[in-house]
Amino acid sequence: SSGINAEYGVISKQVEWLVTQNVDRLHQKAGSTKVTELHGTTNIVACQRCNYVTDRESFQKYIQEHNQEFVADIINVTPDADAEIDIDLIKKFNIPLCPDCGSDLLKPQVVFFGANVVKEKVQHCYDKLQECDRILVAGSSLQVMSGYRFLLEANRTHKPIAILNIGNTRADHLANVKVTARCGEFFERYKTLNL
Repeated sequence: SSGINAEYGVISKQVEWLVTQNVDRLHQKAGSTKVTELHGTTNIVACQRCNYVTDRESFQKYIQEHNQEFVADIINVTPDADAEIDIDLIKKFNIPLCPDCGSDLLKPQVVFFGANVVKEKVQHCYDKLQECDRILVAGSSLQVMSGYRFLLEANRTHKPIAILNIGNTRADHLANVKVTARCGEFFERYKTLNL
C-alpha cells in the first residue's frame, strides 16, 4: 500500500512517497528518502541567470568572508519575521556574485509566495498520486493551491483521503477520515499500537 505521509517516517512501511511543503529538509533529517520538496529547499542556493548552484552552508561562508566587518543592529522584527536594518548598513553589505556569470541574482532554491511550483515537479507529484491507493495529509492546512490540488485530484479519482491536523483544513470536506490531533503525539501513539 502507499500514500503521502508528513511526519517522522513512523508509518514508513506504508508510505510510497512523501510530498512536503517544508523547505528545511525536515523529512530527510528524519530519515525519509522518497521525498518531493514541493516548494524547494533553503539548503540550495541557485543563480537566477545561469545554472550555478551551491549548498547553503558554502554560500553562508562566502557571504561571511566578503562581509567580515558587517555587524547589523536590528531595529525591529516585523510580524512576518523580517528584520528592519538601518539603510546605511545595508549599503555597506557586499552582495555575493555568482562565481560563474557574475550576476547578483542568487537566491535559495525555494518557491516564494506568488510564484509557481516547477511544472515538472507538480507532474511528478501527480504521477506519484496515480501510483498510490490512498493519501494522508499530516500537519497542513492546505491553504495554498500547490498542495491542495493533489487532494482535488485524489478526490476526483476516488482515492481515500485521511487528514491529520490540529485545526481545520481547506480539504476537510474531501476527507474520508479527519483526525484533529498534533502529528507528533498521534504518530507516537500509532507506534505503540504496533499496527
